[in-house]
Amino acid sequence: MKYKKILVQALLLLILVGGTAAVLFRQGPVDTAKPEVFNADTAMLAIFGTYNEKQHGVLLPEKNTRNWDMKEADTLATALLTATYTEGGQKKAVLAVQRQQILDGVVEENHATAAQISVYIFAHDGRQWVFEKGKKEVATAGSHGSAPGSRLIRLGQDKYGLLFEGGDVHQGYTNDYAFLIALSDTKPGKVLDLDTGGSNSGTCSDDPAEQGDSGMRACWERTSKISFVQKDNDDYFVLKLSTISNEGADDKRNKKKTEQYYVRTDSGYKLSKDGSLKNARPVADEIVYHAGETQLLADTIPAMPRTVVK
Repeated sequence: MKYKKILVQALLLLILVGGTAAVLFRQGPVDTAKPEVFNADTAMLAIFGTYNEKQHGVLLPEKNTRNWDMKEADTLATALLTATYTEGGQKKAVLAVQRQQILDGVVEENHATAAQISVYIFAHDGRQWVFEKGKKEVATAGSHGSAPGSRLIRLGQDKYGLLFEGGDVHQGYTNDYAFLIALSDTKPGKVLDLDTGGSNSGTCSDDPAEQGDSGMRACWERTSKISFVQKDNDDYFVLKLSTISNEGADDKRNKKKTEQYYVRTDSGYKLSKDGSLKNARPVADEIVYHAGETQLLADTIPAMPRTVVK
């Protein structure tokens, strides 16, 4: 009994000391606006102040998010991409968000409906991620209510951006496109739009008997590839667009090859006529596309480039 009494007293003392320590060293309330771990869930909560982890999104107005009342909401916001990288020796992170229109409690998915894209950037202060800059309306793109897929890329020496690539099909014609959003500027913004391909594959035939009165035309296709080259020691790489096309050719086996070069300026990227760029040093894809650690969501097929879908 004596030892039992001593044990009980020791336990009570331990609880008392532990409680006192908890009071003395207790951390303050968790600040969700400054997450210690950066991912799609914590980043969305930091930006919007509310988040439904089960639904992986935010309903706007925000009051509809907790109970997930889509009938009273007008917008659905979800994460497209989160990525971490190092810029200027500091750890950075980016969140790209798509905002989809809601009509009568359902996300609008008409063919011609695009999504609004928002971009937010955080910096790590040694303990947590702190919001640095962002923009709600950076771009509007996509189809069937969804934004195109994106990825973090290196745009130059210690310069970063997001490359979005998408595609569409309409009345038998396909088109592919891409655009760049710069992250290293004062605010994130779209700095380049590109036409990266097209075809008439849904309304064509290479059989002469099917052409003419039937409305069919000879088939053509245009495809482009994005790469980068280094000019001197410029901070930004030069974007190179290499295109192969048989559009308008009498013999579809004759494919025309062209190259275009886009140079970064204060107002974005501009098409350059500098002939010396043909001899500029290519930048390896590993350098461009291995720019950081990325968390991607699955792309929606209607917004994918045609070259990815087929």
